[in-house]
Amino acid sequence: MSVKIEWKIFTAETQSDGTWKSNSPSLEELLNAIASPVRIKEYTPDMEYSMALRAVKGLPYFKIIEANTGNIRIPDNETEQVQA
Repeated sequence: MSVKIEWKIFTAETQSDGTWKSNSPSLEELLNAIASPVRIKEYTPDMEYSMALRAVKGLPYFKIIEANTGNIRIPDNETEQVQA
C-alpha cells in the first residue's frame, strides 16, 4: 500500500512503516519531518493517504498522483493538487 506524490522531476511515496521514500534525499528528509504519522493528530482510516494529504498541503506544488491503499480509493479528479 502506498500513495505517490510528484512535482516536476520530484517524486515521493509513502512506505508502510510510516516513512517517505523519494528520488531526492532532501525531499525525503523534509517529508519525513512535515508529513510523518506523528504529525497526524486526528483519527484516520488510512495513515498513508493522510500523510500524503498533509504533504501536498505543506508543499503546494505537489499533487497526489496515485493511491494504492486498502481503505481509500480516490476518484480521478482528486489526483490533482489539493488546495491548502
